[in-house]
Amino acid sequence: MKKIATVLVMTAIALTLSAQGQNMAVKRQAEGYMRANPRALNTQMLSNLTTEQQQKIESLRLKHQKESLLLANEIREKRAQLRTLEQVDKPNLKAINSKIDEISALQNKKMKLNAEHKSKVREQLTDEQRVQFDMRSGRMMGNQRQFRNR
Repeated sequence: MKKIATVLVMTAIALTLSAQGQNMAVKRQAEGYMRANPRALNTQMLSNLTTEQQQKIESLRLKHQKESLLLANEIREKRAQLRTLEQVDKPNLKAINSKIDEISALQNKKMKLNAEHKSKVREQLTDEQRVQFDMRSGRMMGNQRQFRNR
């Protein structure tokens, strides 16, 4: 009986560690997604960027990160408020729906910010670089969908 319990505990620990490792790999792979970070671009693309392009894209990336961080923080705050509203003894559906609308509006704003940033980065690229950039972005979108479906 003790052997069975030990095996079950060991299996549970192994599964937990395995799942944590997969989560970290997914997070690392998603870093840089749609951020148009020159360091995240493939080496061939990076070698084709001029110093001026790299500086301009880096400047755009920094500005985008600051704006995106503010929105992400605001979304986290609204989600925490939503959890609070949902976990009371008698939830107010009108307040919950209102908070959901606020979160959706912020997510919409963030998506538009990402699209604007990507467009500004593309403006800095030559036609050949744009093709490479777009091909890379398409692959990243496909990869992200695969991870969400798991």
